[in-house]
Amino acid sequence: MSSPTGKSKELKIISRQVVTLDDVKKNKKALILLHIIKHLGNVSEKGLTQLVYEMKEKGLDIGYQFVKIGKVIGSNELHQDVMDMLYLNLIEKVPGRNKLRLTADGEEFLEKVKLPEEELKRILQLVDELKSSISTIEAEAEMRRGP
Repeated sequence: MSSPTGKSKELKIISRQVVTLDDVKKNKKALILLHIIKHLGNVSEKGLTQLVYEMKEKGLDIGYQFVKIGKVIGSNELHQDVMDMLYLNLIEKVPGRNKLRLTADGEEFLEKVKLPEEELKRILQLVDELKSSISTIEAEAEMRRGP
């Protein structure tokens, strides 16, 4: 039944597939994100998105699609992978800060699920080269930390 404003008061249920650790094992992009987060220690989601975007610009395309509006870069796929990894407790938000870090479960998971050594070395080398380019984003995340 519609109200006079034309808005429906019906309950709308949206189903979504539950994500499992096996899904993350099969998702190479998410595995790479886990390794990047581990390598950096902690990073904001915005900084992580910027870093992966810049990696793509430098020729290392992990497979995420990006949208750039002005100076703001976003990726729905990357955000969804972060949300999935938070849900599975592979990563967590650092208490009192706006940053992500690996959990003990995430460390254990990465010990079991390995990426090829040469590929990982190349990725992390590029992360080190680009780390300074996200320093302002990370400083901004530090300043906006919650109570």
